[in-house]
Amino acid sequence: MDFEQCYEQYKALIEKVLHRCNIYGNFDEFRHIAMIALWEATRSYDSEKGGFEAYAYFIMRYQIIAEMRKQNLLQSRMMVMEDEILYACINDVQNPYRIELPLAWEELTTVERYILHSYYMEQNSDKEIAASLQLKTDTVKKRRQRLLKRLKKQLSE
Repeated sequence: MDFEQCYEQYKALIEKVLHRCNIYGNFDEFRHIAMIALWEATRSYDSEKGGFEAYAYFIMRYQIIAEMRKQNLLQSRMMVMEDEILYACINDVQNPYRIELPLAWEELTTVERYILHSYYMEQNSDKEIAASLQLKTDTVKKRRQRLLKRLKKQLSE
């Protein structure tokens, strides 16, 4: 069976998965992810391990949830602030971790600058930053949270 026939046959299953995962925004994007997952399911299905519909449902649901987690992680790393806040000075050779912040940048320690740059510019996790600084992950997470709180307070003044 070619994929177009498979898609037509399991179109309702795709809609069911999207509904069960509470997809209301980016509907077309998630439908596309479900279609790709259905295609992958047709390629990797083993009839000895059960019915195709249950297998396809599981694969689609897994891929959608994985994408939702990925988007949530990216969104949690974004800070919506005024235009003059948090833009990188990439060409600054003397200080590669320089981020332009009104007044606040010069008050940060080298470690604080490194944490900001690593987390927001390089998209490193707290665990990766902790490993590079030889600190505990919780320590880096708390420092980053305190640092952001301090910066937001300074910027609102």
